[in-house]
Amino acid sequence: MTVEVRRATAADAWRLAASEPPGAAVAASHLRRQEAGEVLFLVALEDGEPLGSGVLVPGDVPELRHLFVAEAARGRGIGASLIGAAEREAAAMGATLVELGVGVDNPRAAALYRRLGYAETGERSKTTYEYVDRDGVRRTATETDVHMRKRLRG
Repeated sequence: MTVEVRRATAADAWRLAASEPPGAAVAASHLRRQEAGEVLFLVALEDGEPLGSGVLVPGDVPELRHLFVAEAARGRGIGASLIGAAEREAAAMGATLVELGVGVDNPRAAALYRRLGYAETGERSKTTYEYVDRDGVRRTATETDVHMRKRLRG
């Protein structure tokens, strides 16, 4: 089956939201930011079903954030497809680099990024954020990210 990656629509956001915890509104937030011109919200679909998504934040060095692949679809190239699409979008914006952050507790994602040509910059950051857990309870978490960067072919 072929994976299609494109800009998310309202229908895509609605389908992604169906798998979110009650009250999370993550996909809706990404869609609002895309509609405001702040980000590019990408969705990966197979047979019309969203299997993953990511957000590209434009800038001098665009940043890929919120990369997500449904657990049942992991290991099938969905993440690599999303990253490739984000890199093409960044190049179309005139960027020569793309950045992302990966949690120090997420070695599987870090291995994917390294395999795709990303290298650690030596920079780390801590972010405290709120999220809604699977039971719909709002919680706070602090995450340490390792920053990674890739030079795009020009």
